Amino acid sequence: MKKQTSPPNRRGRLVLLCFVLGLILIVMLVGTVYLQHLLGRIHYVDSGTAPTLSPEELDAYLATQPEEISTAPTMDPEDVTFPDYDADIGRDSDIINILLIGQDRREDETRARSDSMILCTFHKSEKKLTMTSFLRDTYVKIPGYGQNRINVAYAAGGMPLLNKTLENNFGVHIDGNVEVDFYQFADIVDLLGGVEVDLRNDEAQWVNRETGSGLSEGTNLLNGQQALAYARIRKLDADGDFSRTNRQRKVITALLDAYRDTSLSSALSLLEQVLPLITTDMTDREILGYAVSLFPLMTGGEVVSQHIPAAGTYASRNIDGMAVLVADLEANRQVLKGTLGG
Repeated sequence: MKKQTSPPNRRGRLVLLCFVLGLILIVMLVGTVYLQHLLGRIHYVDSGTAPTLSPEELDAYLATQPEEISTAPTMDPEDVTFPDYDADIGRDSDIINILLIGQDRREDETRARSDSMILCTFHKSEKKLTMTSFLRDTYVKIPGYGQNRINVAYAAGGMPLLNKTLENNFGVHIDGNVEVDFYQFADIVDLLGGVEVDLRNDEAQWVNRETGSGLSEGTNLLNGQQALAYARIRKLDADGDFSRTNRQRKVITALLDAYRDTSLSSALSLLEQVLPLITTDMTDREILGYAVSLFPLMTGGEVVSQHIPAAGTYASRNIDGMAVLVADLEANRQVLKGTLGG
């Protein structure tokens, strides 16, 4: 009896199928290895083991920090009331809340006060990014440490305490944190080849004095040091930190625009160099999940910004010798609820 053999065309299809499957497996393996390589370049912190300062250590640290003279009306700290909200704003499957923390750390410090706190809210279905700056002089209740400026929370207890402070005072939910210091921020700008920013004449002259540049009014391509000097301007405007945080958001928007304009190969090369400059408390799984969800925003989408406290919801006051912003926390919670959802 003759042995049956597969028709030549069936054998050919089987060989082709095996080849394609093998190729797919190789691509998946290489892709997985490369993703792990990229993730391995990030600095990670365990939010559960973040070092904290005792109240006494915090007081000693704050005593070394310069304090601006306040001309605002004096207010008794006992007259400030603080609600204790649940973190329900932004707790939605369609929303990802990542807190971007910038700090101006000295060489001998492991962690300083958070100089900037920008909540980046990604609305997946709307393909929209909302950037919310929490002003560093906002007077809040810090769990375990009493009442102080909001930026003190990061110095005292790192990302976990800053998150808890934002949650309790504003009711906002935070999914993860990314921290970068200002010198690393300048490096990131340089890696992207600079950012285009519109400057007023007084802003251009300020940056020129700080960096020895020759910028002029209008659109300028800023390098890292110039962008850093611009983002730190505080004294040109009467509203001080409000304009400073607006400049920070403008630079971040320009960074996003610059990244969107890069090719795939250039984008991967940039990631190789940028990822070692950031620190996060998110796990590999969380980062990959968020990256997949946020990919559409890398190619376009709306970017809007705001600040907290919002206009008309705060008063400048002098409390215990500190120049602070005493905010109507419930009014600001409603602003956040309206713009972030929840």
